[in-house]
Amino acid sequence: MSIETPPVSFNKVSSTCLKTLKVLQINLGRTKAANGTLHPTSDKFQSDLLLLQEPYIYDSQIKGIPQSWNIFNSISNKAAVIIPSRQLHAALISCKQNTVAVKIQTGQQPTTFISAYSSPYSNIQETLLEFQEIISSLPREKIFNGAGLNGHNTLWGYSDVDSRGTAIEEFILANNVFINNSSDAPPTFTRNSSKGWSDLSLCTQQIIGEIANWEVLEEPSLSDHHYIEITIDSSVKNCTFTRYKTRHGNHNIFLRNLKPYVNSLLRAFRNSQNEKDINEATNLLQNCVIEACNKSYRTKNQNLSPAPNWYTQDLEIEKKRLKALRRRAQRASQDQRNARFQFHKEELKKYMRKVKTAKNSGWKSFCTIATNPYGTHYKSAFRKAIKPAELIALNNHDPSGNHLKIAQDILAKIFPHPANSNSSTYIPPCTANDCLFTKGEVATVIHHLSKGKAPGPDGIDNIIRQQIFKKFPFLLMELFNTCLKLAKFPDPFKVGNIILFHKHGKSKTEASSYRPISLLPTIGKVLEKLLTQRLKFHLEKNNRLSNLQCGFREGRSTEMAITKLLDTIHKW
Repeated sequence: MSIETPPVSFNKVSSTCLKTLKVLQINLGRTKAANGTLHPTSDKFQSDLLLLQEPYIYDSQIKGIPQSWNIFNSISNKAAVIIPSRQLHAALISCKQNTVAVKIQTGQQPTTFISAYSSPYSNIQETLLEFQEIISSLPREKIFNGAGLNGHNTLWGYSDVDSRGTAIEEFILANNVFINNSSDAPPTFTRNSSKGWSDLSLCTQQIIGEIANWEVLEEPSLSDHHYIEITIDSSVKNCTFTRYKTRHGNHNIFLRNLKPYVNSLLRAFRNSQNEKDINEATNLLQNCVIEACNKSYRTKNQNLSPAPNWYTQDLEIEKKRLKALRRRAQRASQDQRNARFQFHKEELKKYMRKVKTAKNSGWKSFCTIATNPYGTHYKSAFRKAIKPAELIALNNHDPSGNHLKIAQDILAKIFPHPANSNSSTYIPPCTANDCLFTKGEVATVIHHLSKGKAPGPDGIDNIIRQQIFKKFPFLLMELFNTCLKLAKFPDPFKVGNIILFHKHGKSKTEASSYRPISLLPTIGKVLEKLLTQRLKFHLEKNNRLSNLQCGFREGRSTEMAITKLLDTIHKW
């Protein structure tokens, strides 16, 4: 869908935020303690993306991880993709029973990351078929899959071949997929003296040249499986909208920086004779305010996921001791190996208890030192965080392409074009012109608009707009009155950021399961409110509204509508 938009002042910054992608793959074995190691381990290795199999699930949620992390689960919750980094923006491509796939914009071409799991007691063909459907829907695209398939084959380390390993090998050959596991790699699964290579890393031909490193880590995971670190040489481009720290002062500096532009802006507003002129003048206003803000205010930085406050240096020392004990057990002679592995197992249990105690004491101290009883600790414990949804590939839509194509598919579904798009010429009515907006009228509207609302694409929030009107009231009044004379609403005020919120319990691949919210420019909201007040006054004064309408009218409520309904029923 191609949409013709007017020139708009987007206050955004485009940058290459990551030179390489660091991916961690792990089977957590459905253990709560293993979930608890995700945060400190991800922070230690600076991981950008986590591919999980068998995470610990309670109340249909993965427990033990920060609420700020973006989580994408399979339907069975046996596979998950987690993005700790706020610099990465993913689009959900597929959510099936045993697999989940997300797409990240990397370099010139996006990369799809898949997490899949197949229990050793289930039919592996079901998981392989889901993986094949994703590959078929994304031809010639970069795909990486971290999978726990539980199949034996000599290609990835086992000394024997079973039926599951044969099925995996046939799938790899049939779909031109490559294995990143090497035959001489350390085992990804150990339990006492037994070992295995059940965790596989697969990728397509388009990304094989970008895999810089694949390594099984010795980092204790508190699970029977080990962490696998994958480094991908592919830059990630990020685009963020600038937000200013306007609550921290510097307003006088801003007004001094804006003052040189005021006269030229006034001339542009007064010389506007048609729709094109007022659009250009409005765009000039936004650019001047943005330039003055850049010289005056500090910008808000995106908060990265902080390190867990409960993870202490003592726990790190204990973790290194466990790694040394495990290495000694592996190198021990045959007659001492079982005893050393048993000793390592006992020490691992003690470490798990220390981790649990540290997490509980850290939360207790965090709540104890809080001065506000309804502060951060209260919100994290009792308030459910509702985050904006990431992009999703809709059902019956082609999931190939970049994020822009996926976003356009969503917009076309939520906001379809009208069937009849014949533009008609606007003919002004033969009525008396409205009187111009007064200073008191504009001041009342600005005063009652909330200061905490998010700004639009230009980054001009309500505090900045209030400071402009406080120092240069004639500037905004000239703009609004010019729009009133021309009977035109400037096009730059019609463009906003659309954010989607997922409706709880709804399908993630349907457009109707998301509630769109549009963040519009704040200066345009003032003009909207002024026009709405004039329109309401005209309708109420001339008695043009039905007496039965109670919604969206001052002094009326649903109780009045119910009372009128009951009166009508009693009369009959």
